[in-house]
Amino acid sequence: MLFDTRPKDSMNEVFGRKAEYWELVEKIENGRNFFVITGPRRIGKTTFLTAALNDLHEKYKIPHIIIDARTISTANSKNPQGQIVREILSIKKHSRKGKLSKITDSVEGITIKGVKLKLRKDEEYTLPDILRELNDSNELLIIAYDEAQYFRYANEDFTKTLAWVYDRLPNIVTIVTGSQVGVLENFLRFDNYKAPLYGRYHVKIPLVRFTPSQSFEFLERGFEEYGLSPNPKEILSAIKALDGVPGWLTHYGAGRVDGKTHWDAVQEVLIEAEGYIQSEFEELDRASPRYRAIMEIVAGITSRKDSASWTKIKNALELREGRGIDDKNLNLLLKKLVNYGFLEHAGKEYIIPDPVIRRLFQT
Repeated sequence: MLFDTRPKDSMNEVFGRKAEYWELVEKIENGRNFFVITGPRRIGKTTFLTAALNDLHEKYKIPHIIIDARTISTANSKNPQGQIVREILSIKKHSRKGKLSKITDSVEGITIKGVKLKLRKDEEYTLPDILRELNDSNELLIIAYDEAQYFRYANEDFTKTLAWVYDRLPNIVTIVTGSQVGVLENFLRFDNYKAPLYGRYHVKIPLVRFTPSQSFEFLERGFEEYGLSPNPKEILSAIKALDGVPGWLTHYGAGRVDGKTHWDAVQEVLIEAEGYIQSEFEELDRASPRYRAIMEIVAGITSRKDSASWTKIKNALELREGRGIDDKNLNLLLKKLVNYGFLEHAGKEYIIPDPVIRRLFQT
């Protein structure tokens, strides 16, 4: 059901991502072993990842491990490698001991499906040890790190492990996802010649917002599954308020199915979305009050015109603070807001890509 708010289990349940799925299948068949899946928050990366890997297991018998970097980092941000080892050993402990059996299980932060893994009892393992065993025990295995940028806080550079897997473990396909696209790119550093992953070939699969027509069809189909046919003007109104973000559209549809009016369903999604975005913005708030000030300035400017120029942002920020601001400092602030997905470039100017985010910062 399209309005099921949980991650979908199969690509048959996912709307509008067939091209991205077949891109993944084709490139795996071509022997590619490193994928980067990106997209703005609530675009459906976890749903796509889960459904795509389940289908690859079902149709092509390719096992997989999905590691939720947020959950792992919450448990141990400084040593996620060790936390991953502990969780995998916990799963293995409950599988058939001593046998090269296929494991399908999950704990908080890690999901395993169809994976072969044989470990010796009472022996200590590091993450490279386990990855080597996984490589040797499986003809082909996908390991996905969802929201991988959260591993940037680790004491030891996690990309060293990713580069080692790329170079030494040919049976493992690595997938990383991230909603803070710029942050993820800065974490992976493919273009930094000093970084572990420099020069490694990788396939990018961006998940983009639905177009208005796709959003309309998504909502229309979702309502049809429940025998409902809301006023097309209400559907259009919801799309204008929530943009083509599947997560927000899904929650709007679920609200309508549960009996809420159009207005109440939209408002409920906006309130929920604002809370979610506020929690994500806390890291920037702690770093500097200027991030929020810039967002409020851009939101104000773009309420009157399509985009905000660098000069107008600078002038407004200086007026607000009553003092001059160094150009380099402003550029760094803007770059970070772009990296986190709160702003986007529109030519040489800036926009807030998500109307929900724009609404939050309009004062």
